[in-house]
Amino acid sequence: MSKAFIIALKEEVNNIDNINGYPVLFSGIGKINATIGTHELIRMGVSEIINIGSCGSTQHQLGEIIKIGKVCQDIDCSPICEYGITAFEESQPYILLDENSSHTCFTTDYFYDHHQKEKYAPNYINMIESSSVFDMELYAIAKTCLKKNIKLSSYKWVSDDGDFSKWMENCEVSLKKVMTLLT
Repeated sequence: MSKAFIIALKEEVNNIDNINGYPVLFSGIGKINATIGTHELIRMGVSEIINIGSCGSTQHQLGEIIKIGKVCQDIDCSPICEYGITAFEESQPYILLDENSSHTCFTTDYFYDHHQKEKYAPNYINMIESSSVFDMELYAIAKTCLKKNIKLSSYKWVSDDGDFSKWMENCEVSLKKVMTLLT
């Protein structure tokens, strides 16, 4: 098997099991589930992984499709190192996925809720506001692929701006757009 898709939830893509004949793996929400799912695809012999799915954004319109160029993580090991860097590893503040895309994705362990902005740390809010989009899986997928030398690309659709109330409706509209892009 050469290529496969990894998507957090079946609800994001109406439970389809393949895209253009390539299998879809549903990892579940979050970095741990994404890492497990990515390893499963690699064990199956996949040499290229495509991540698609919903994301939030304070910069882009609902339904907009974003090809991710760089992905950053929500980790705070200060005072050992700067926010976004994993302590005791040789790492940069991002993983490069596509040098031709200027869009950044910030992967976090929280559903960002703009109604509760005061509960988040300043570094977190800075990343939410300065990144093109935010999600809960991509950094883990990217780091696993980087370590295992697997090609990765990611397309995200903006499903919310920190207000989850119309997530499902926005996923359905955006899925049609991303499917057109991938065919």
